[in-house]
Amino acid sequence: MMTLLSVLYVLHLLLVVFTYRLLVLRLPEHERGILTFICLFSALLPLFGEVLGGIAYLISRRFASSDTLLDYDEYVQFDVMNLEGLQQQAADNMEMVPIKEALNMDAKRRKQSMIHLTTSSLKNSGKYLQYGLDHDDSETVHYAATVRNSLFDRYEANLRLREQQLNPVDVTTYHLFIQECKTFLESGLLDEGGIGRLDERLHRVLEQMRVLYPTDLTRIEAEAEMAIRQDNDEKAIASYEEMIQIHPTLPDGYLALVRYYFQRNNWSSIGPVLHQLRTAVVEEDIPEEHRFILKRFEGGDR
Repeated sequence: MMTLLSVLYVLHLLLVVFTYRLLVLRLPEHERGILTFICLFSALLPLFGEVLGGIAYLISRRFASSDTLLDYDEYVQFDVMNLEGLQQQAADNMEMVPIKEALNMDAKRRKQSMIHLTTSSLKNSGKYLQYGLDHDDSETVHYAATVRNSLFDRYEANLRLREQQLNPVDVTTYHLFIQECKTFLESGLLDEGGIGRLDERLHRVLEQMRVLYPTDLTRIEAEAEMAIRQDNDEKAIASYEEMIQIHPTLPDGYLALVRYYFQRNNWSSIGPVLHQLRTAVVEEDIPEEHRFILKRFEGGDR
C-alpha cells in the first residue's frame, strides 16, 4: 500500500512540475510568484493530508469509541413483543365475557359455550363452568359437568405425565412440573381440598429440588406462591428474600417481593426493596416491561 501511494505521489509531483515549467514562461514576471505558490501548495498538499490522516488515526486509537455505532445498532433492532399469546387470550376472553347471556339463549348456544372451554386457553375456566352448573336447564348442567370432568381429567393426566418425567439430572423436567401445577391451579377447577392435595404433591417435588438444586429460582418462587395460598406470609417473604440472597444481582427476587407488597398495599416496605434493586442490579438486566412501573413507584423519570 505504501509503495502504491509513493508511486502515485511521484506521478502527481511530476505533473505539477511539468505544468509549472509549461506555464511559467508564458506568464508575466509579476504573476509567476502566484503560479509558484499554487504549484508548491499542490505538491505539498498530499503530504499534509497524509500527516493529518496519521494524526487523526493515532487520536482515534487513543480516544475514539464505537459506542455510537453500537447504540445505533441497538436502536435499529426493533425487538417487538410477541403478542400472539395475548391476542389468543383476548379472543377467548371476548367469547367468554357474555357467557351469562349465552346461557339465557337457546340450547345450541349454551352447549357451544360449554364446549368452547375445552379448547380455550382461559384461566379460571371453572368460574365459567359454574355458571352452567347453576343453570336451570338440566341439559346445560349436564354439558357443563361433562366439560368440567373432561378438563379436570386432562389437567390431571398432564400433571401425572410431568410427574413421571421428573429426572434428577435435568432441572427442566422439574420446571415443567411446577408450571403444570400452576396451570392446574389457575384453571379454577380445584376446590379447597383439591388445592390442598395438589400442594402436597408439589411440596414433595419441591423438597427434592431443594436437595438437588438448592439455588434454583423457580423452585424458591414456587415455595413462596404455595406459602401465599396457605396464608403463610412469613414463609412467602422469607422465600423471596432467599431469592435475593442467593442471586443478589438478578432482578427476580426483588420484583417478586415488590409485587407481593404492592398486592397488599404495603407501600412502606416497597421503598427499601426498590433501593436494594437499584443498588445491586444493573438496569439493563431489569425486564423492560417492569422499568416504567418501577420508575412510577420511585416517583420520577430517572
